[in-house]
Amino acid sequence: MPQLDQFTYLTQFVWLCVFYMAFYVLLYNDGLPKISRILKLRKQLISHQNVGTEPSDYSVEQDVVFKECFDTSISYLYSGVSGASKWCNEMVKGLNANQLKRLNKSYVCSLGEISVSQVIKKNALSIMSPSTYHITSLASRRTTALNKIYVLRGQRNTLMNIKNGPRKKKNTNA
Repeated sequence: MPQLDQFTYLTQFVWLCVFYMAFYVLLYNDGLPKISRILKLRKQLISHQNVGTEPSDYSVEQDVVFKECFDTSISYLYSGVSGASKWCNEMVKGLNANQLKRLNKSYVCSLGEISVSQVIKKNALSIMSPSTYHITSLASRRTTALNKIYVLRGQRNTLMNIKNGPRKKKNTNA
């Protein structure tokens, strides 16, 4: 590889040293004097500002200003949080009053339908003859017709006819 040749490597190293030294010369001649002048001016300005005030007064003033700022920020925080919590409570009350009432009614109706369908299923099985039960040999498990009956809303009258027999029509011609 030509980069690792001794002559090429030596020239690259020499140029690196030249640029590195040039950087430091520029930094020492131009950068550091400017930085030192800025720091001296800053120190003079701070000393002129503090001539009329004592350091303890300055720290007391800082404490007062910080305390006022913190008190103001805490009051804004509490007012914002209390306003948000009031708004959330009003929204929850509104939702409970309007939307969730309908949802609760439909939930209670569905629970009633489920319990009615279970009662109808049990009554239908008690009416059926034992011949409707069948045995499956799959893993020697018995499954009855109970697992096969699903009662829907419209089937309620049909199952009641099975239990009570068909309704007799009244003869009005006599």
